[in-house]
Amino acid sequence: MTEPLKTVNNVSISSFQSFDGSNFTISGVEEKYKYNKGYASAFVGVATNFKDDGMFVADLKGKYDYDTKGIFNQNLRIRNKMGKKTESTQIRYSPLSVNVPVSKNTNIYLNPHYSGQYDYNKDKWTNSIGAFAGVTQKINNNASISIEGQRYNLQDIKDNSGKNWSINAIVSYKF
Repeated sequence: MTEPLKTVNNVSISSFQSFDGSNFTISGVEEKYKYNKGYASAFVGVATNFKDDGMFVADLKGKYDYDTKGIFNQNLRIRNKMGKKTESTQIRYSPLSVNVPVSKNTNIYLNPHYSGQYDYNKDKWTNSIGAFAGVTQKINNNASISIEGQRYNLQDIKDNSGKNWSINAIVSYKF
């Protein structure tokens, strides 16, 4: 018997602190539709780089679990950013992500991915391969915090400059 469609709503705030001093912080609300071994969701929020641009962000996301425990999955995110200086669409796809429970309230994860972004202001498409790994700790049944490290632009493996590394923090609350 198939599972019924289930909705999950959450609010989150995420901060991506790059080692070159730049930052991207985003906050918003997401509605997730879970079904069987996957989900589809929509996110709307606001973001800033704390320098010269605030923006509206809209995401469409999807995930499909390869196994019944959700340890191995693939995921897709399409993100639109709209601000005074930023107008872009990004597609990020991970053909194989890993999310392993290490205790009742703690998971570790790894997400290697391809990312392509079209910048409407520059009429330019850029490609990148990256990965992030982290840990998620449930605080209670509704709240969690994740801390992760991220490496951008792995296609240029020799460029270990600060622009290609970040530490990220995500706080989420389900309702």
